[in-house]
Amino acid sequence: MLFRYVSLVFCACIALPSVADTLGTPVLRLDKVVMVMRHGIRPPTETAELQRWSAKTWPSFGTPDGQLTTHGRAATVLLGRWQRHTLDSLGLFQAGHCPQAGEAYVWSSPVARTQATGSALVQGMFPGCGIAVHHVGKDEDRLFHSSKNGLAPLDPALTLAALQAAMGGSIAAARQRFAVPVQAMDQLVGVPTSCEKSSCALSEQPWSLKEDAGKIKLSSPLDVGAAMSETFRMQYAEGLPLDQVAFGEGRTAADVSRLMGLRAYKYALSNHVPYIAQRGASQLLGQILLALQPASVGGPPGSKWLVYVGHDSNIAQLRTLLEFDWKIAEYPENDAAPGGAIVFERWINNRTGAQFVSVAYVAQSLDQLRNLSNAPPYKVQYLGYAGRKMMPLKAFVAEMGARIDWSATELQRYDSSF
Repeated sequence: MLFRYVSLVFCACIALPSVADTLGTPVLRLDKVVMVMRHGIRPPTETAELQRWSAKTWPSFGTPDGQLTTHGRAATVLLGRWQRHTLDSLGLFQAGHCPQAGEAYVWSSPVARTQATGSALVQGMFPGCGIAVHHVGKDEDRLFHSSKNGLAPLDPALTLAALQAAMGGSIAAARQRFAVPVQAMDQLVGVPTSCEKSSCALSEQPWSLKEDAGKIKLSSPLDVGAAMSETFRMQYAEGLPLDQVAFGEGRTAADVSRLMGLRAYKYALSNHVPYIAQRGASQLLGQILLALQPASVGGPPGSKWLVYVGHDSNIAQLRTLLEFDWKIAEYPENDAAPGGAIVFERWINNRTGAQFVSVAYVAQSLDQLRNLSNAPPYKVQYLGYAGRKMMPLKAFVAEMGARIDWSATELQRYDSSF
């Protein structure tokens, strides 16, 4: 499929489609929004693991590992304010008023940083309105962590074949392909003088594909290297002093982007692999398709603003299943930025009742995050499936439904609270 890239700043002033009737009233009106969002800025999930492979000391964020930072919360509140202004201008909500009962609903991954991100988004959009963030327990979540919790197990033979294809045919091909960037990471973080391994250099760690308890796992230096890359990005977005960002090598957003290669490479060998993405994202895409259609018993809440707050893995797998490519500001291609979201909009033709879907990826740039900018986030429009912004709802549901692995789906339970 030929993908088209459209990078632009999304501004509330371009809100409504240009098609209008003779009285000047827009023919199309926004009827519903379904959004899949990644959590905001966080420290490393395991600083000790990064430190184990580094001679240099990793700076502190002042926030416990893996949690949404105060700065990250502020950036998400700003994103919520922008989105509320945009949706008010489109007539989805009444400006200055809380949504009516059942009009807004947030469903979060059970992880604390996603719940905190959902709370910050709601604070920005609906301050004082008491909109709750719903979720289930960690071991019960089969929407954001479907494969991990048993809903969509990966077939070992199919996984092995998919990974080998993504690696260029073999472990040896992948090792050679990524040797230079892994060595560059060693030089940047420094090689410890002692460690538990025979060699303390990331570049000298083995690559392997192993089967354990019926699961295929790729073990490589990309695991730790990708976490280091992501931490550099989070350091810059958090506003850490520039001499601390990537140990002084991340002076600009462009610098940071150049240091994120290992993260992009890891995703090329995991969540961007079509078989893995289809198994992992089918449940989520199935819920989105149900949400875009008339409310049904056992389906998602019938709210006109429905948000799923999850992780970069959810964005990456959903992006792959949609076949949606994007490039936002300085971020690497197809990167799932902190607080970034895939947004599905349902539009209705006021004259005919025909329904349409528009899909876009929206994210704040690194500098917008770092500076807590009030500027509108960036937007890339999805044109890959139909070659146009507005896609007929029925055709979109049929096309995307054909991409779902329905054996990796189930009835989704909502409204849990803890």
